Order: sequence, then structure tokens, then C-alpha cells
Amino acid sequence: MRSDLRRGGGQAVAALLALDGVLHLYWATGLTWPAPDERSLSLAVLGGEVPFTPGVLLPLAATLFTAAAAVLGHALGRGPRWLRRLCAAVTFAVAAGLLVRGLAGVVWACGAGDGSGAAFGWLNPLLYTPLCLGFGVATAWLSGVFAGRWVRAVAMALPLVLAGAGLYGAYGWRPGEQRGYRSPYLTTVASQYLETPVARFHYVRQGGGGSPVVLLSPGAAWLFAWKEQLAVLSRTHTVYVVDLPGQGNTQVRDPHFSWDLKGMTAAIDGFLTAARLPAVALAGNSWSGGWALAYAQRHPARVSRLILLAPSGLHERDPMSWEALKMPAFGELLTNLGSGRGLVASSVRALFVHKERATDEVVDAMWAPGTIDANRRATYRLERGLDWRETERAMPRTPQPVLVVWGRQDTVLPVRQAQRFGALLPNARVHVLDGCGHALTLDCPGPVDRLMEDFLK
Repeated sequence: MRSDLRRGGGQAVAALLALDGVLHLYWATGLTWPAPDERSLSLAVLGGEVPFTPGVLLPLAATLFTAAAAVLGHALGRGPRWLRRLCAAVTFAVAAGLLVRGLAGVVWACGAGDGSGAAFGWLNPLLYTPLCLGFGVATAWLSGVFAGRWVRAVAMALPLVLAGAGLYGAYGWRPGEQRGYRSPYLTTVASQYLETPVARFHYVRQGGGGSPVVLLSPGAAWLFAWKEQLAVLSRTHTVYVVDLPGQGNTQVRDPHFSWDLKGMTAAIDGFLTAARLPAVALAGNSWSGGWALAYAQRHPARVSRLILLAPSGLHERDPMSWEALKMPAFGELLTNLGSGRGLVASSVRALFVHKERATDEVVDAMWAPGTIDANRRATYRLERGLDWRETERAMPRTPQPVLVVWGRQDTVLPVRQAQRFGALLPNARVHVLDGCGHALTLDCPGPVDRLMEDFLK
């Protein structure tokens, strides 16, 4: 009787693993059924955006088929001794992996996750998690964990404990917020707030004449980053510098705010409408360059000119340190662990070629607002939600004059993308600045100021 249960359980687990392997082989061909495209498939299956390419899928399929064969071999108990031991070890590993995934699924089902995929939200509790928990327990029984062998029991518990610690670090632990921080910069400008249904926007307005220019704070930063350009451009223009949702001192009011291009462009529109600005020159750096571009494409009548400094907007993969934020739980854990001042200081200084400009004041200004819980969570939510395929497809139909500026030593978005922007945008001027990094507004303020002034004349 027991041997029949063992054989039947092994066959069921092996069949599940083999079916998963077949699905991976199918997706490796480029087909994405039952999802309409690769991104939707990734969000539905994993709750995050990862590449569904042959280089990723084929090794996974091979691993799943190997695991299926090992579990079946362990259940049948045939072959030489070394092979039976190997199959037993693989079966043990499969049990641990399924239980860890099941534990994570329970946490996500309780509402702790911030996955971008709506389908994942119901597939996880109704399908993925019950399958992993049920088959995980069955595989653990098959591996002999419940046969009184305490060493195996401890070994099985270890990955579950580690997974629990990781999930606590992602969803239970909250790093300290630096709410008492006040940048010395805010003593030199008239900081203001604007109430809208979307958010309570923090912004600065300077200059009494000339056409309006709106500078969107760089992604994961705040209006401090435009301090040099505000001083220069406000001599001839009325300049607004605004923190968008997830940045600086802006607070989201809309409980249903979506952390994607739709949400960010709606936020820009809400600010411009509340500030009574029917048409402006719009500028952004990094993420906010992509948001500015997306807004200009959606509302062409409200944007007269575009200034894009090392912008997002192309459908290309981000650096691995950012791509990792797309994975549920792992992204939350990395964001929490990376919120310490020491790690932020290293990341900030890597954005500069002129290291002397990355002063302690600059580091504190880039670090402290990012420790606010809402801003910290916005970082991985935006990384998961922003889909730049829309902006890239619309570039040839973008009518505004566009200034594109890139630092040749950019370590975040490669400088080769500058020429791609120039090729796709019909009215673009492209400038590559030697000796400049990604933080263009702070690293190379002089050349950037001159280019912006000349473009806005």
C-alpha cells in the first residue's frame, strides 16, 4: 500500500514538473499563450517583469525535466545506489523549493505584494500557491522527511526559515525614515504646495516673466536636483520645479493611483491644470525624461518644447540592479536593504564623473527623502509598472522640438541610446557631453545650462 502511494505521489509530482517544463519549451518558441504578449505573460506568471527569452527559458525547462526524472526515479527506487541517492537529494531540493514558493505565495495572497500583474493577483492564491503547498508536502513526504530522520527535517526547515526571514525583510521590516531632515536648499527657495485630487504637490516657482518652463524632478530624486537650472532659467522664464508622486515631499492623495505611465502622466496633467498652465516647455532627467516624453505624446497641445536629459523612454532593459526590483519580494527586500546612507552614497557618487560635486550635502539630499516609506515603495512599484514600449512606438509621431542631452560616461542608461532618440524623434537635437555622468543637472550644470538656455530662446 505504502509503495503504491509512494509511486503514485512521485508520478503526480513528476507530471507537474514535466508539464511546467513543456510550458517553458512552448514559451521559448516566442509564443505567449495564454497571454497576449511577453510582458503580460511575465506579469501573470511571476508577478514581475522578467525576460521570457530562450536563453532564460531553455535552461529552466531542462532543470524541470531533470527534476521530474529524479522525483520519478526516487519514487520507483530503481537503479544503482549512487543514482538512487542522487534522485533522493534532488527530490529533497524540489520539496524545499515548492514549500518556499508556497510560503511566499501565502504572504502575497495576504496583500503584502506590489506585483504589477492583475492576473497574478488571483492566479497566485487560487492556483500557484495551493499547487506549490500541496505538491510540496507530497514531495517532502516522498523524500522521507516525515520518517523520523531529524537531520532531514532540520535541512528541510532551513530554507523555510531563510525564506521566512527574507519575506519579513521585504514586508515586515521598515527601515527608519528621515522625516526630520530639511535640506539647506529649502532655505534659499520659496517651497510651495499645490492641492489636487491626485496629490499634494511640492514645488518651487521662480521668475516673474517669460514663458513657463516646468522641470520634473529626476526619478527617485526631488526638485533639489534642478537647483542650478532653476537659478539660471528663471532669469528669462517663469520656472516651476515639481516633485511628482514618489518623489521628495509630494504626497499621493488618490488611493487608486497607478504607478505606471498612465498614473505619472495624469499626475503631470493634474499639476499643470491646477497651476493654470495651458502650455509649457517640459523637461526631465532619467525617469522623469520618459514621463515628460509620454506626457507630450498624450497631450501635444500642452507641451511646446521638450528637454530630455539622459531620459528613459526606449524599450530596453535597465541595469541589473534596477531589473532586480521587478521581482516580487526580492525587489522589496533589496529596496529596504539598500536604504542605508552608506549604500546610497556609493550609488549617488557613481552617477557623477566630477566626484567633488557629489558632496555630503548632495548625498544627504538624495538619500533622506528616499527613506520616506511612500517614496521607497514607489521605487520598485514604478520599476515594475513603467512600460516604455508605448513611448518608443510614438516617437516618430512626436511633433515638438526636442533637446536630447546625454553624458558620455553615463553608467545607468548607455550613451548609445542618445542616437536612437535622435533617429526616432523627427525634431530632435542631440548633444553628447564628454566627462559627464547620469546626474547631468548636478554633474555638469554649466554645459547643461547653456544648452537649455539656447534651446528655450
